[in-house]
Amino acid sequence: MRNILKSVPALLLCLSVSCSPADNAGESGSSTPTEEDLEGYINRCGFEVLSLTWKASGGCTFNVVGNPDICDFNSSANCGKVTTGSGAWEYIYAQDMPRKLDFTAYPPIFRLKVIAPRKGAVVSMYLTGSGVDPVTANATVEKAGEWTTLVFDFTSRKPQSNVYSGFKIYFDPGEKVSGDLWYFDDLLCPSDDLTSICLFQRYPSNPVFNPDGSRSWRGDHMANAAILTPDQTPDGTWRVYLRGSGSCPAYCDQIGLYTQSADSFKPFGPWKEYEHNPVLPVGPEGSYDGGFLLDTAPVFGPDGTLYVYYNGQSAGHASHGLCVRYSTDGGYTFERTPAPLVKGRGCSDAVYHDGKFYIYYGGGNPCRLYVSVTEDPLSLENADTYETIPIGGGPSNFDSYAVNGSMIFRVKGVDKWFASYQGSSNVYDFPDRFHIAVSDDLIHWRKIDNPQPLFTRGSAGEWDQGAIWFCEIFEYEDTMYLYYEGWGRKGYVPNRDQAYFAGQSRVGAASCKKSDFLKWCGIEAAD
Repeated sequence: MRNILKSVPALLLCLSVSCSPADNAGESGSSTPTEEDLEGYINRCGFEVLSLTWKASGGCTFNVVGNPDICDFNSSANCGKVTTGSGAWEYIYAQDMPRKLDFTAYPPIFRLKVIAPRKGAVVSMYLTGSGVDPVTANATVEKAGEWTTLVFDFTSRKPQSNVYSGFKIYFDPGEKVSGDLWYFDDLLCPSDDLTSICLFQRYPSNPVFNPDGSRSWRGDHMANAAILTPDQTPDGTWRVYLRGSGSCPAYCDQIGLYTQSADSFKPFGPWKEYEHNPVLPVGPEGSYDGGFLLDTAPVFGPDGTLYVYYNGQSAGHASHGLCVRYSTDGGYTFERTPAPLVKGRGCSDAVYHDGKFYIYYGGGNPCRLYVSVTEDPLSLENADTYETIPIGGGPSNFDSYAVNGSMIFRVKGVDKWFASYQGSSNVYDFPDRFHIAVSDDLIHWRKIDNPQPLFTRGSAGEWDQGAIWFCEIFEYEDTMYLYYEGWGRKGYVPNRDQAYFAGQSRVGAASCKKSDFLKWCGIEAAD
């Protein structure tokens, strides 16, 4: 595996840098770089747009004020101001960042602009988190009375990723100096953008499925692509079932069908839309799935019957559950069952193997994943049910809060089952990363021990910059392909970690070589 720790910019090797107004006197069009230009950083506290919520403790006070020294180095209109009291251990603190700190791609080095009252003063920064001991790093002021950057290097402390969610900052701790004025701005944290180091890399022409305002059933969103390969369909075609969202006439989610011929298959499409979509419309008014059909999982049984499992929701999201419909004509007309199979659960995937159906679904908060094993695909009443991929234990603690969306697949030449899943260390249903677990029996799963991300949400400004779901992976020739739902919109978003910010779902794709995937998993294929 390639080294996924990027080199530290040379600028980080010094303790502080500064720029006073005099440094740029008489210049026009100065090319002096700003802090935001530094590779590998994200500004978690600029007082113009998105800031942490700071509070003071121990006798000092905190306020947001106008920038007292606007210059090229810090042209912000506003900044934070701390006035010391008479205590020796005063500090300001911020908790509950929109996203926990991730050091997978960039080292734990932080930068903070300050105007200090005197040279030689020490500033201590603590990383804090619920249930974990804080870690600290210090920086010494080299210039007073002007904006300067302090660098806090936590590398030697080896802080874990996705654990710390807040800060404490002590200005000159241990010194009892009342009335000192400190100004601070632009807290730069290691970037959590992992896209460039992922195993799967995005298809350049993403998204592969876009909403279409001319088609009412999918005018707003497209998501949850579930692909059946030719050896999984009776007619030997490629199929993809996916969710479309639109007004028909009221807003709802329904499931459509797209196909490709095996003879002319192209992994990234185009796919041919079934002319009578949605092939699975919402149920009757007032029914358990009368409002929304999400999270599709199609599987053919031994007699050619197609079963489509889904998360059915009533109008207004009043109730939901794992539901199933079935088709005896190859997947074009479907019958509904009288009630959900399991209430309060959402669909992940379904597999038919050795005479049994393995139905995967998730639910609860925090979310957990289950599999029910049954010979009857239309009832789970007598099924054996197991918890499968557990919360936590994934690389960089990325799945410490929630796991969901397990999608099962095979790889030729490997006598194991693979499951892709989504996870988050921050929120219940706005995941940012996919990972893989493997199994010998479709019940007990082991997470792959590899710190390199399999796939993550897009970079800031990209169409999928918010979250990703439903990681569908399939093999074609010597390549592995990945389809996924991405949430977001192009351009600047004030807080892309805010769940379901104003945006929409589309379906994107990515790929990697089969040999690289198996190497990443630490598995060798049979000749």
